[in-house]
Amino acid sequence: GLMWLQHGGNLRHTSEQNDGVSRYGWLMHDGENFGVQEIRDEGLVLRTEFVKQPGGDHGGDWSWRVTAKMEGKGPAPLLSLFFYVATDGQGTLRPVLENGTRLAAVAGTAEELGDFTLTFLPPTGEGGEGTKYASYNFLAAGVPGLHRLTDLVRQSLRESSVFSPPGRPRRRFFGVSSTGGLPGEPLRGQLLLHQVTLEPPAVLEVTLE
Repeated sequence: GLMWLQHGGNLRHTSEQNDGVSRYGWLMHDGENFGVQEIRDEGLVLRTEFVKQPGGDHGGDWSWRVTAKMEGKGPAPLLSLFFYVATDGQGTLRPVLENGTRLAAVAGTAEELGDFTLTFLPPTGEGGEGTKYASYNFLAAGVPGLHRLTDLVRQSLRESSVFSPPGRPRRRFFGVSSTGGLPGEPLRGQLLLHQVTLEPPAVLEVTLE
């Protein structure tokens, strides 16, 4: 799933369409093998595209691309995209970390997928130019249920991370921290979350094999 945060704004979650997002909908899809969705939120345009490659025992491989850009002129705000995988009591998830903070992939098992690997590719510029500078945060936590994911992420945010692109001013931002959580609630599932913080425009890709 996907959440996002324009720093200075509110945390948004694609599964919650009633939280003030100005436009949200499918531009095209066939219900099974591909789809293009567009979300407009206070000057931010998020375009998500998924493509399914048939094959294998569990329905094939997926590729999911998210393009983030701002409408209008002016400096781009810092944007965090939160890509997450969660279980609701079934299956297992194992993080594959790079440099201790970047969640490069998730290796897991699920009843409907079997063994799978979800890979988060580094962001690139919109025109396909090279890798784009980004800051990374990672969260692994138990969850009381999928309906509590937004609350869990919100409770885990701390304004202690620093975005410091080479030769540019440093900026503080809200990053997920493992010290957050929802105390006192019984845990049913597992959450692994990959936070990417950057200045739009950017393209991010996720593959599922």
